[in-house]
Amino acid sequence: MKKRIGLIASTTLFTSMLLTACSGGNTSSAPATSKAPEAKSAAPVTINWWSWNPDENKAKPFVDKFNASQSEVKVNYKRYEYNDYVKTLKLAMVSGDEVDVFGIQAGAMAKEYTEFSEDLTPYAVKEWGNDWQNRFYDLGLKQLLAGSKTPALPFFNSAAGYLFYNNTLLEKAGLKPPTTYAEWVEYVKVAPSKGINAPFIQGAKDAWQNFDMFIAIANEFAPGKIYEAEAGKVKWTDGDLVKAATTWKDMFQNGIMQNGAYGLSVYPDASDKFAKGETAMIMLGTWHDTRMTKTISANDKKKYGLTTDYEFLAAPFPDLNGDGKPGSLFGGPDVSLAITKESKKKEAAWKFVKWMVSEEAQKMNADVMQIPSIKGIQINDADIGTDRQKANMKQQMKDLENAIGKREFLYPELKTALGDALAMIATGKATPEEGMKNVQTASDKIKK
Repeated sequence: MKKRIGLIASTTLFTSMLLTACSGGNTSSAPATSKAPEAKSAAPVTINWWSWNPDENKAKPFVDKFNASQSEVKVNYKRYEYNDYVKTLKLAMVSGDEVDVFGIQAGAMAKEYTEFSEDLTPYAVKEWGNDWQNRFYDLGLKQLLAGSKTPALPFFNSAAGYLFYNNTLLEKAGLKPPTTYAEWVEYVKVAPSKGINAPFIQGAKDAWQNFDMFIAIANEFAPGKIYEAEAGKVKWTDGDLVKAATTWKDMFQNGIMQNGAYGLSVYPDASDKFAKGETAMIMLGTWHDTRMTKTISANDKKKYGLTTDYEFLAAPFPDLNGDGKPGSLFGGPDVSLAITKESKKKEAAWKFVKWMVSEEAQKMNADVMQIPSIKGIQINDADIGTDRQKANMKQQMKDLENAIGKREFLYPELKTALGDALAMIATGKATPEEGMKNVQTASDKIKK
């Protein structure tokens, strides 16, 4: 920078001498009559936002709106596929690459990056007061807190634990979504004779969907016990968790899980089949609600060459424990925003993060069927296709109030161990007892 200043100064001096020489050394001249040019406003501070979510199309309206709302800060967004993002972000934190705001996931990822994240508590207190936490849903914020520190703020929330189903196909077949485990087993047996060859689909190649299924099962038999096991307060070999693992095994034997489930990813494989009407049911979460909109329906018809407007709905997870009640949702912040501790543009970065959790930005989330991170924002149902779908969305907002826990574990070693155990149990390489014992062995090695 010093070299650049010196270069500018030398150039200015040379230009001045040249003009003086050209004027014959006469320094007396007529007073200037033209006005001095107006000073140009300072260029905006450019900050870089990295994440895997949202995708470019969904991020663009937020970036454009923020950039147009003020002139001091400009945001550039760079999106990666999740696996690439995890690798690239680690390198960026070590090498000090120019990333100012970055997306993180609650659980293991948030824990890993806390040391690289600016504590946002002082910023939040200054902006919203000492009770600032009350403006956020507990479901999203509390999973991000690290003691008194706030490494990130939730951009939007999501919850898993629903069976999304194609109501058009089910009504045509004279079927309804299962409300109990027995009904679920019967449904997958009967559906093919009714013209539904793929009653349910699981993208078991992606461990995260298997975690969602197992958490839902475990929370049915013993609500919250799986989180106690994660914390080391309960053994993974506990009878209720072994019972959940046994149910997981049974699903691969009684027809609920399709043949070849472990060779199929959720995105794009299983999701595409569901969108095209090639399967009638899949376990997903609130992030899949956009499937209910007229916009997505029109896009799908064009993308897949469909001629039918499918009506997609979400059903509660079936009652497995016989208490007559459906399963509860579990979730948290889908993606959260952190500021790099080493950023040289923290004030500019905070201005952006603050705006992203403002009413203006959160209403934009609600407009595209994303669950807002702050209270008081209603989902905009203008683009929802049918009255049943609108009623379904209202019910989902009520269900969120009774969510039972989180989706993400704090310890990556535990996630790996559980993923491996579920795969071995599903393929018959381990019994449910052996699988849970392996998870407990991994848990014992983790310093909690």
